[in-house]
Amino acid sequence: MKNSFLLQQSRLLYKIIWQKIQSSESQSADEKKWIECAFVLTTQAWLNIEKVANDYQFMNKQEEVCFYKSQKPRFTGLIDYFTLLYKSVLFQPEDYTKREVYWKRELDTCITCISSFKTACLNYQLLQSDTDTCFLQCNNQGPLLFGNNAGMLDLKSTSYSCLLGRLIALKKYKKYIQEKLYNEIPLRQTG
Repeated sequence: MKNSFLLQQSRLLYKIIWQKIQSSESQSADEKKWIECAFVLTTQAWLNIEKVANDYQFMNKQEEVCFYKSQKPRFTGLIDYFTLLYKSVLFQPEDYTKREVYWKRELDTCITCISSFKTACLNYQLLQSDTDTCFLQCNNQGPLLFGNNAGMLDLKSTSYSCLLGRLIALKKYKKYIQEKLYNEIPLRQTG
């Protein structure tokens, strides 16, 4: 399955867009504009891959399952990550002294959500007797649900790919928050 044309192409595209996003972050003076551009780039990449996948003749169900279990959550997770970032940056307090409290609260919420989504992913895997068949029926044609409040999803009825995508987004978001706290708080305390 690792040699699947579609898997190779989507992995390569993911690597390319992630490198573009990271290099543009260091060059961008406006964080909101960077997030918007990254969101658009990632969304366009996934929509192009999805279009190819819809016309692609999978060799067998195993290849199809592998694609939707590995690639769809990576891309939708990245899309969701930029949605979370944009919301948090947009609503962070203007008052610099209140930002520490804001980011610590965001971190606490994020950690709680990560735990919930990890449990939901594990439960999904444990409760499905034939996870691959169920996965194909429930996940590969599901719409993108990015932009939903992480706590608002019904974890029991949400597809596995959506749960895994959200978990990927939350883990990236946690790292972002930790960097924000590490980089901004010492500046305020010494300044």
